[in-house]
Amino acid sequence: MKGLTERQMEISLFIERYFDENGYAPSLRDIGNHFGFSAKAAFDHLRALERKGIIRTAGNLPRGMALLKRTTPESGTIIKVPLLGTTAAGLPIASEEVFDGFISVPQDLVGCADSDKLYALNVRGDSMIEDGINDGDIAIIKKTNHAENGEIVAASIGDSEDYSITLKHFYRVGDRYELHPANSQYKVMVSTHCEIYGKLLMIIRQYGR
Repeated sequence: MKGLTERQMEISLFIERYFDENGYAPSLRDIGNHFGFSAKAAFDHLRALERKGIIRTAGNLPRGMALLKRTTPESGTIIKVPLLGTTAAGLPIASEEVFDGFISVPQDLVGCADSDKLYALNVRGDSMIEDGINDGDIAIIKKTNHAENGEIVAASIGDSEDYSITLKHFYRVGDRYELHPANSQYKVMVSTHCEIYGKLLMIIRQYGR
């Protein structure tokens, strides 16, 4: 929905799901525990959602909240993206396409209505932390086998049959390929062979787990 930050969208979706599953509003503690921040921070986020017409709060009642507008209407702006295993944000790890359920993502955030063009991978490792990509995140990948220099890709490098997928910045330099980390503790990976399986579209992070 236009006008909402990514965090506000996440909180709005959580409130919607909570209403749908429980029939009443989440408390400040429920929201804070889910996202890993204080009740004061949760209150500030709710005030922002109220100013934008998403909810209405009722004084100091613990669950005094009304949902005025759904961030994702039932007519459908949620798409289900298949979760297909793990990618390394560190040293490459052996990876195979293993279906592990779906990730529900607002269509407006990914800018794509066709879930067949997307897939998700669990992130393992810390080689991309300077770009804000952490161990435990979920990477939403848009399928493609092409990338421009500097873009973050899910790729394998080298010519081993036991391919490994890693998440790195892609560069082509002459007749070789380079995958650059965003952590000075890791080295650039270089080879004359590289397979690109998609470009990073967005990162999903779960708090309070």
